[in-house]
Amino acid sequence: MTLHGPHIRTDVLTGQQVIIAPRRSQRPSARLPDPRLDDAIDPFAEGNEHETPDERFAVREADSLTNGPGWKLRVVPNRYPCVETEAAFSATNSTSEASRFEMPETTADDRFFPSRPAIGQHDVVIECPDNRSRMAELSVEEVQQTLIAWRTRMHQLMETPSICSVGIFRNEGFSAGASLAHCHSQIVATTELTPLDAKRHELAIQHQSKTGRDLVQDLWRAERHHGIRMIAEASNFGVYCPFASRTSWHVRFQPIQETPDSLTEATDAILLELATLMKDMLGRLEQILEGPFAFNLTLSHSRIDQSPTFSWYLDLLPRTGRVAGWELLTSVDIVTVAPETAAVALREMMHG
Repeated sequence: MTLHGPHIRTDVLTGQQVIIAPRRSQRPSARLPDPRLDDAIDPFAEGNEHETPDERFAVREADSLTNGPGWKLRVVPNRYPCVETEAAFSATNSTSEASRFEMPETTADDRFFPSRPAIGQHDVVIECPDNRSRMAELSVEEVQQTLIAWRTRMHQLMETPSICSVGIFRNEGFSAGASLAHCHSQIVATTELTPLDAKRHELAIQHQSKTGRDLVQDLWRAERHHGIRMIAEASNFGVYCPFASRTSWHVRFQPIQETPDSLTEATDAILLELATLMKDMLGRLEQILEGPFAFNLTLSHSRIDQSPTFSWYLDLLPRTGRVAGWELLTSVDIVTVAPETAAVALREMMHG
């Protein structure tokens, strides 16, 4: 059966999954070489609320109106989602518009073409009302406000029984995948685990069954013991460069054992500490890399429809290189700055 709207396809040769999401071809980055605000309307700026779908959550002035000016942060549905609600998916497949994506019928065995709907919710977190484009330009309080919005939205998503996984990420800079320069992050909630999510859970459960302990926390303790990749430690977080870093200058913010396993249970004070560490680390990296840099920020979290199997953590992944043929062929990243070297430079910069 041919599916229309976002759907997941699996390559039977490798098990690799992709999401086919035709509406995302309409994003600004599909037409523009770089996400700039110079001569374009910024749909995320205050006063342009009509350019976005209705907000799902907002931090507002007391006398301001929903979907109008007077806000500090907004969470809205992504206009170009990579997943859609069941209702939206059903509507897409029941209209004549679906015929635009019709594929030729095939007589081959359908087992070679596994496909299923990509069901969930895709949000944009607009992190400031003005046109700032870098997280480093946000205040610590504004970064904390973003983290609180992530926590609030995750609470809301937990009320939808079909949602089991929530992925939170931030793309800054064109080479990191940003389609608009305005400060924003994204939340994708799905009704099933992605392959990497499933692998995290599998390894965490295996470790827990053997040791009775949290794999993420045990890894943190091992990193702390070795010390060579450690950057800093605060009351609730450790900061280090992971042993198998995925990019050069990869930095991990690891909640320590006393911090709740779920982001939904993190207090405002805990998130303020994390925001402070994030701002500091961005500043240090800008000094080392001699200016603004593109990066991805990713939050790994246990599934939300059951008790956590591992502690959440936040990864900052600078994009100082590019994905090329080797990475596409093997799914193995090539990192040109060893995490031990990066950690030393960041430690010295911290104390400089």
